[in-house]
Amino acid sequence: MSNNPTVKKILILAANPKNTVRLRLDQEVRDIEQGLQLAAQRDKFTLQQKWAVRSRDIRLAVLDFRPNIIHFSGHGSETEGLSFEDEVGKEKFVTADALGGLFKLFANHVECVLLNACYSEVQADAIAQDIDYVIGMNAAIGDRAALEFSVGFYDALARYDPEYDGDSAIEFAFNVARSSISLAGVAGECIPVLIKNPNPKPKDTSILNPVNPAIKRYSGKVKIKVCQNLIQDWHNLADYFDIPLEQRASFEAGRQPYRIWEWLEQRSRLGELEVALSDIGRDDLVEELKKN
Repeated sequence: MSNNPTVKKILILAANPKNTVRLRLDQEVRDIEQGLQLAAQRDKFTLQQKWAVRSRDIRLAVLDFRPNIIHFSGHGSETEGLSFEDEVGKEKFVTADALGGLFKLFANHVECVLLNACYSEVQADAIAQDIDYVIGMNAAIGDRAALEFSVGFYDALARYDPEYDGDSAIEFAFNVARSSISLAGVAGECIPVLIKNPNPKPKDTSILNPVNPAIKRYSGKVKIKVCQNLIQDWHNLADYFDIPLEQRASFEAGRQPYRIWEWLEQRSRLGELEVALSDIGRDDLVEELKKN
């Protein structure tokens, strides 16, 4: 374990219980490790793997390794949580609240959590109340798409150059990772979602370049209130921001305003939302934003 504060530690937690569909987790981790080793900035990252993870193993791994990035690979359920193993290797779910409560205790050094599991957006939302960046999946994601996303994320993270790439390192890596799914010729580019803590903590020494505090942010309650009241007008908002038609087609019914919100967050354009809402005649929602 490195004690150098400029070295970022990545903890990979993998679980594929006996009674669940087999995943290519070994290939995913091998390709991530290879990509990091080939990067010019490889000395800035160290990686530790934990396999067949049980619920108590999560706590011990985080306590022992003190990671800056926590990556989970495995299965997930929108209602039950993430799938870990029990004492005999069978499936045991850990809920969103339990994960959020644990990671909250380590928020001073954990900068990003990546949940590479189906339907993990619910867990990501809970964790993002205390962790600056959390990535989850808004639907079921294929094994190949999940692999391409993970490998693309760390390939980009280890090669991030703020002079050329803009955004934050996490946002840049996330966008590269989503495009990696399309480049591989598989479906699922719009399934990964990046959720940001509405009240990020400053981390002056982070090489992951935490978000600029000047970027507009809103609380989760404000987001929900606005999005719930945009179901009938989301097309107008999408038109205002010129969101491509093929991307709109991927928005699941009833969740379109949330996807537009995330689209704006990923491009650091959430500060334009008040003007946009006023332009489409929703001054009532502008007032909701001002209550933030």
